[in-house]
Amino acid sequence: QAQAPPITMSRRSRGRHCRGASALCLVACTWGGVVPLALVTAFSPVRVLEPCMIPAATRARAAARTLLPMGPMRPMGPMALLASPATVSAGTVSASAEDALLSAISAAPPRELAGFDLAEALTFPNLARGPWRQAFRSLLTSGPFLEHGWAARPFKLTEEWGFAVGSYTMEDVQHDVQRLPPNFVAHGVEYQGGIYNKPMPEGFTFGDVDAAMDGATVVLLNAGFLVPKLADVSLAMLEAAGLPIWLNCYLSKPGLERSTQCHTDKQDVLLVQSTGRKRWRVYRPPPPAETPTLDPFARGKGTDHLRPPAEDLLLDTVMEPGQVLYIPAGFPHETDTVDMGPPREGDGSESSVHLTVGIDTHLWGLSYTKLRDLALGRAGQPVGAAPATLPPQAWSRLDTPLPLGFLAAPVLASVVSKGQSARVGLAVARDALTQAMASETLQRMVEAEPARWGPEDQDSLKEALVDAAARLLDHHRQVLAHQGAMYRTTASAGLVVDDGAEGVSQPVTAKERKTAINQLMGMLDDLDECSFSLDDWGGVGAAESSSASGGFGGGSGKGGSKKKGGSAG
Repeated sequence: QAQAPPITMSRRSRGRHCRGASALCLVACTWGGVVPLALVTAFSPVRVLEPCMIPAATRARAAARTLLPMGPMRPMGPMALLASPATVSAGTVSASAEDALLSAISAAPPRELAGFDLAEALTFPNLARGPWRQAFRSLLTSGPFLEHGWAARPFKLTEEWGFAVGSYTMEDVQHDVQRLPPNFVAHGVEYQGGIYNKPMPEGFTFGDVDAAMDGATVVLLNAGFLVPKLADVSLAMLEAAGLPIWLNCYLSKPGLERSTQCHTDKQDVLLVQSTGRKRWRVYRPPPPAETPTLDPFARGKGTDHLRPPAEDLLLDTVMEPGQVLYIPAGFPHETDTVDMGPPREGDGSESSVHLTVGIDTHLWGLSYTKLRDLALGRAGQPVGAAPATLPPQAWSRLDTPLPLGFLAAPVLASVVSKGQSARVGLAVARDALTQAMASETLQRMVEAEPARWGPEDQDSLKEALVDAAARLLDHHRQVLAHQGAMYRTTASAGLVVDDGAEGVSQPVTAKERKTAINQLMGMLDDLDECSFSLDDWGGVGAAESSSASGGFGGGSGKGGSKKKGGSAG
């Protein structure tokens, strides 16, 4: 009988890494601009391409981009489309000017980089990061993406990423699946009226994966942590974005009427089709007030059946190899592999393999909501209204990622004097970013609960927010340092050092597999400790029972000790 236990790993919150609900997607998001690399990467301990390594023509094009103005914030997050619904025809992308700008973004590496990419491929023959890193960075710093797409609307690029075609195939899966523990390989099953991920049994083989694909999509969860090729892709995004990265790989045979049920995710996702084809439908987010007890970023999982009305359909498209799709956090989406029309090439019998790669800001507490909770918890005050119970726009603005990594570009641009180069003191930049995060959070808190935060409270609140913002900057760096080390360890394990097959790392032995998995589990524990430490610092979970009485916000409560939890915001 099919069972549906949560996928467990070890210690307190391994569910953070292998979620046990429906087949999941990961996040792809950022917010950039033309800002000195030294400032943007100073807060992100990852290696990046130095300007001298990029051809002059490419640098000139980047320098010519227009920096986003620091004016009033536009509507962002899942509620952006509720505030200004788009005109959509089923089966097509909206014909609006914004959609046209987004779909026309050009991010694939220019031809003048081909020699550099080939040189890197000769040096690192498993899968060089160059094309991925260039494409990710070009997309993340694109003006249309930053102004109209990020956290606001789904879109599909017209441009195809040729380097991604066949970048990961079923042959690769057959070769690499031995690297993954059973709870990293799962497929959807129906159980007691809900849909859950069922992990593979101990001792599973590629044959078991292939058999499961006859009736469901199989997902390689967090495959970038253990598969060298996919560690390279993950590290490329980490270097480009400067925010936490996760990568899943999804495997689907043609003929699945439901590849993934309609659901939402906490992450902004970037989907890259490698082989085969898959149909995607993306919908306008439902107002969170309709289901105030449910997480708007985790709808449609387990026994929560999400069925958006037809008029909420925003995008209905078939993904072909090399095509790229962006879906913001909180936007419902579903997939299948039927009724896809004639294929562009071949007979349509090839299995769909796509990578879902991106940036996981909500999971690691890199949001305005988390900053609010840390400041109030540190001060012994109740956190107040849950974001999902607030008016839609107030909720959306609080549950927006903080300006960290490339998202910090507009703030950092304000500390660079006109005509100056990259050399701005990092202490000055850190202070500017800390103050900006605290000020913006204060503004959003007042907008969300104006009756609670009067003028007499705001000075004390601002001071607490500054302290919490500084602590979150440290947390951000710690998470990236751990993830970067994990991806580099796995990527280096795939290097070919003998006369083995070109571009293919050698099979691992059972002992090597066990060693690698045990090492990963320890590194995941260390990664989770970043969040536990952050929550302990902020007293998250204890604020509502604080012994403090009065103070800013007028909160009061009863005493209680701090406790650790697995939530990252």
